[in-house]
Amino acid sequence: MTSEHPNILWICTDQQRYDTIHALGNPIIRTPNLDRLYAEGVAFTHAYCQNPICTPSRTSFLTGLYPSTVHGNINGNARCNLPENARLVTARLRDAGYDCGLSGKIHLASAWEGEEERVDDGYRRFWYSHSGTQDHNNANQYWTWLKSIGRFDEVMDTSNHRPEVRSGVKYHKDIPPELHQTSWCCDRAIEFMNEEHDGPWLMSVNTFDPHPAYDAPASLVVDIDPDTMSKPSFKDRDLENQAKLSSHV
Repeated sequence: MTSEHPNILWICTDQQRYDTIHALGNPIIRTPNLDRLYAEGVAFTHAYCQNPICTPSRTSFLTGLYPSTVHGNINGNARCNLPENARLVTARLRDAGYDCGLSGKIHLASAWEGEEERVDDGYRRFWYSHSGTQDHNNANQYWTWLKSIGRFDEVMDTSNHRPEVRSGVKYHKDIPPELHQTSWCCDRAIEFMNEEHDGPWLMSVNTFDPHPAYDAPASLVVDIDPDTMSKPSFKDRDLENQAKLSSHV
């Protein structure tokens, strides 16, 4: 690593609003590690998401182009159809001499049929796990790891597993923190950063959390009283629209 080519640790949480961070104004939540990043770095208080759903947003921030430009306006597209002039920033960094790794999700295309068809993403190490509870065609490397250490049944509740239900199996109500998918993603990042690298590196840590279902280990939330938590910042018309949607489920 040189000052001109620093190592890059890119942490991308999923569906996390600014007001889920204590340092950004939430008095109830405890986020000490994010608060430390805030204190030692920069927080952009007027940053806006270019699209409110996963695949378009990820395709956009990885290419620097609008979702409409890169043919990615919806979730569920079978493959990532990037135009020739659109390249992922991670591929550009690889070409500039970076060694690139990823743990967790990437979601540039549908994840329902297994590991997504890879584009030229630049990643040498690719530990794929779209989520902790979803596996199709044995593509979830987090599940493979749990099975390899003999802890899969301890983490997963397969008693009511119905293959036709997209949500797949569910976590048990209490999972040891060290066995959670978020911990697995972080452990893979540490593994990558401890490898020998000929030049600078970039590591993408793409956890599924805090995306629903909210499956934090019970030991981390046992002393939280829901009655003391602030209510969501919904406007009346938002709640009315939610009620309309619920009535059609």
